[in-house]
Amino acid sequence: MTSNISDAGAVPLGLETPQELAAPAGSKTWRIRFGSLLIPLAHAAGQNVVTVLGLRFMTDSLAISAGAAGLIFALVKIYDGFLDPAIGAWSDRAMTRWGRRLPFLFAGGLAMPLGLALLFGAPDFGSILLAQVFVTLALAIHASGYTLLTIPGFAMVVESSSDPHERTRLMAWRTYGNAIGTLIGSTLPAWLLGMTGPTRGGHLLLAVVVGVVVFMATLLAVRMLRDAPRTQPRVSVAAVRRNPLSALGHQVKLAWDNRPFRILAIAHVFLLFGTAIGSAALAYFTRIVLGLGDEVLGTYFMMATVMMVLGMTVWVWLSGRVGKKACYMGALALFGLVQLSWLLASPGESMVLVGVRGLASGFAGGGMILCAYALLSDAVRYDYVQSGERREGAFAGFTTLFDKLSSAAALAAMGVFLGAMGYVPSASGQAAQQGERAVMAIMLCESAVPALAMLGAIVALCFYKLDPAQLEALEIGQDAKA
Repeated sequence: MTSNISDAGAVPLGLETPQELAAPAGSKTWRIRFGSLLIPLAHAAGQNVVTVLGLRFMTDSLAISAGAAGLIFALVKIYDGFLDPAIGAWSDRAMTRWGRRLPFLFAGGLAMPLGLALLFGAPDFGSILLAQVFVTLALAIHASGYTLLTIPGFAMVVESSSDPHERTRLMAWRTYGNAIGTLIGSTLPAWLLGMTGPTRGGHLLLAVVVGVVVFMATLLAVRMLRDAPRTQPRVSVAAVRRNPLSALGHQVKLAWDNRPFRILAIAHVFLLFGTAIGSAALAYFTRIVLGLGDEVLGTYFMMATVMMVLGMTVWVWLSGRVGKKACYMGALALFGLVQLSWLLASPGESMVLVGVRGLASGFAGGGMILCAYALLSDAVRYDYVQSGERREGAFAGFTTLFDKLSSAAALAAMGVFLGAMGYVPSASGQAAQQGERAVMAIMLCESAVPALAMLGAIVALCFYKLDPAQLEALEIGQDAKA
């Protein structure tokens, strides 16, 4: 029975027995890998520009208080976080002529750029309350687009191969894409602001440029992935059409009962909390503490991204020798040390020292991303071994849920902390004069807080015991039964 979505006479995808399609060879393999790269490129570009500059734009260009801005981010992230499992379950059950995942990807490629344009193109309402409502709506649209891109994209990688080594390679391609997207979403906007100044027009320009990249990358990815291998769930037509979210509560329990996944999720929360607060704080840190322009911020992220890409081969090699868990813990430790080193920085910091930190941070970041998602893919396959069911989309939704909740906590905590320490907002695009307590809060958000979060992730990983060799043997047996 064929499941080729281009075959008009095929039984609709999602109605077959849950067999896994054979991986294509040759040029199709490269198209799948390249498509797997483009999806994280798109969502990383769209997400990083908001993570790095969104909070500062709200406080220094829209005159929204730091505490209110942080709470807006938190509310939107929480909304979007609880949307994640629903989208994951929906994509698991969706039946279209293009398959289960691709329509969601395309919708995300439209929504994310729209949210960017609305956020950074926010008009001057003459009212702080109206500005807060408007940016909340813009962030909700942007975050929904992020969900529509990340969950089906991750699910497609997990279901595309039963070989854990090939999944690691695909995760490496995703990490390359994430690195390029990070470069586009953090370095390019900062450089543009360095040229135009932190004006309203400059912010709208960067939103349009990044939005075009997000849409075009998504469009190309959909085309590249249209023939990618897929798994099919055991589900009836009536169940799909009646209520695609009916099993969501049951799936939440199943995800929590998956011990390897649960441990990795806890570590992931610490990881995302630390990296989100560090990225957001750096935009304030370089301007206020170091007295440097936005072009320095862009250069830092550029060097970090370059090293993330160059170091990926090293992390793939190391993960094959010492294991993904050990590499993950080592990358977390290195990232924490880099963040702590900012405590030694002073106004007018040398670009050499800034660059060294960028290189070390990028190398560690590549290892964290690669190993985190490679291990998570193993944990999702463990669910298949235990249950015989295909729930890649649901688990991808839960993974993104933890991402959103941790990012929400980070930005909310940072905003409230800055507000409590006396951070003064502005409507000029430039930072107002800040007191010593506010400066100290920025320094802690850039150094000690991310380092402690990495330590928390390392402690959580000590309890992770899933053996890759045993998983592979069990998975072969489950495939034979299917």
